[in-house]
Amino acid sequence: MPDRQNVYVPEYFMNESYRCWAEIDRRALRHNAKVVRDRIGAAELLAVVKANAYGHGLVGVAEALEKDAKLFGVANLEEAIQLRAALPHPIMILGPALPQEIATIAEGGFIPTISSFEEAGEFNRVARDGPISINFKIDTGMGRMGVPESEALDVFQKLPALLNIKIHSISTHLPVSNEDANYTREQLQRFGKIVKQLRAAVPGDFKAHVLQSAGALAFSDPLFDIVRAGIMLYGISPLLEFQKLLKPVMTWKTRIALVRDIAEGKFHQLWPNLHNSSKDADRHVISWLRRWIPMAPFQS
Repeated sequence: MPDRQNVYVPEYFMNESYRCWAEIDRRALRHNAKVVRDRIGAAELLAVVKANAYGHGLVGVAEALEKDAKLFGVANLEEAIQLRAALPHPIMILGPALPQEIATIAEGGFIPTISSFEEAGEFNRVARDGPISINFKIDTGMGRMGVPESEALDVFQKLPALLNIKIHSISTHLPVSNEDANYTREQLQRFGKIVKQLRAAVPGDFKAHVLQSAGALAFSDPLFDIVRAGIMLYGISPLLEFQKLLKPVMTWKTRIALVRDIAEGKFHQLWPNLHNSSKDADRHVISWLRRWIPMAPFQS
C-alpha cells in the first residue's frame, strides 16, 4: 500500500475491484515545482492542472502544489468549479468559454482567456459584482486561440471602454519550443515588442506570460511575469536534455493475476511471433492490463 502522507491514489482508481492503479508522489511533484521555481526567480508560477492534471488527479495535484503555485490553470469551467471547491487560489481558464458558461465564469471569479473584443464585451455585459479579470491572449503563431498579432494593439486599446473588465494579464503560446529554437526565439522577441506597445498604449499593472514547460527549461530569458508550468511538473521534460532534472510523479501498478510455465517451442496465442525457444520452461508473469484486468478509466 502507498505511503498516504506522500503518495495518493487518484479518486477514479479508488475501487478495490481494480487490479491496477496509479500512485502519485507528492514529493516528486514538489521537487519538480522547485525545479521550476529555481529557474524562474521572482516570476509567478501558474501550475497547469488541465485535463484532470494530465490524468494525475486535479485536486490532489493542486493541494500538493498549493504552497508553490501562485495561481492555477485549467482547461474549462467544469475543472475551475471543481478546483475552487478545494482551494482559494486564482484560477485561469486556459480554454475558450462556451456562450452559456460566461455568466457562471463571471460569478465564480475565474479568469477567462479571451480572443476577441466581442468576447470581452460579453463578460463586461454579465458582470454583477465588480470588474471581471481577463487574460488577453494574442496569437503569435499557434493559430488556435487569441487575437491575431496584427490586430492586438487595436483591440487592446478598446478594452478600457469596457468598465466591468480588468486586464489581469496578456499572453501567447509557443507552439514549437520543443523542436524549433530559432522560431521560438523570434516569436519571443515579437511578443516582447507587443508587450511594450500594449503597456505604452494602456498603462496598468497587468502581467505578461508566455513560457510553458519547454520555455521555462530552454528559453527563460526573458521570463516575463508568470510562467505556465505544465507537463514538467509531472516529471516529463518536452526536451530530452532536461529530463534528468525531473522526477516521475506517477507510478502505475498492477497485481499479478496469473503465473504460467510456457514449455519449449510453445507459442503465445496473443503474440504469435513470440515463442519460447529455451530448453527449460520459461516462467511468465501475467498481468494483461487491458485485455484481462478490470481497469479504472484513465482520464487524460
